Amino acid sequence: MSLPAAVQHDFDRANQALGAPLVWLHLGADTLWLVREGDDSGAASMALDLGTDSTARLFFRSDLPRPVELERAIDHVEDELMRAVAWTAGSATLGTGHPLVQGLTQTDGLVAAVLTRDTVEALFQRLASGSLGDPSALKGLPTGREAAATLLILRELMHHLGFSQVVVVPSYPGASIP
Repeated sequence: MSLPAAVQHDFDRANQALGAPLVWLHLGADTLWLVREGDDSGAASMALDLGTDSTARLFFRSDLPRPVELERAIDHVEDELMRAVAWTAGSATLGTGHPLVQGLTQTDGLVAAVLTRDTVEALFQRLASGSLGDPSALKGLPTGREAAATLLILRELMHHLGFSQVVVVPSYPGASIP
């Protein structure tokens, strides 16, 4: 599967702006793309059979997943991510422009924001607490099955692929990127 031009464009823009080794995360409806610098021929990419819509559709029956649904989704996501462990090895910054990840930062989306792995883990624990019956834990979290799937995928990706943070790059062309 070849890298979509829009994903390549987003990677190039973020890579140039951040000026550090970058692994770009594009969360599509049915496919997760990881993009990094390649050899002289350009960027290297890997497609995984994970997506925000497909994960939500396969595992979550309602907007707030039940604990057993979260566990099944985690197992599936972990299995698919194992294909990328060696591919992403090394020190690099994880970056994304996904709007649902932007929503986790609770910023206006005009400047880049950083989410640490600990922050993402805490957000996921709030989702898990909500699924166990604590509605107050969900306050401020994006709602819906796709938002839950996005948070779950991001958490597992950061944990299993060793990223300590994700830089959320605004998609707005005039936005500020540090």
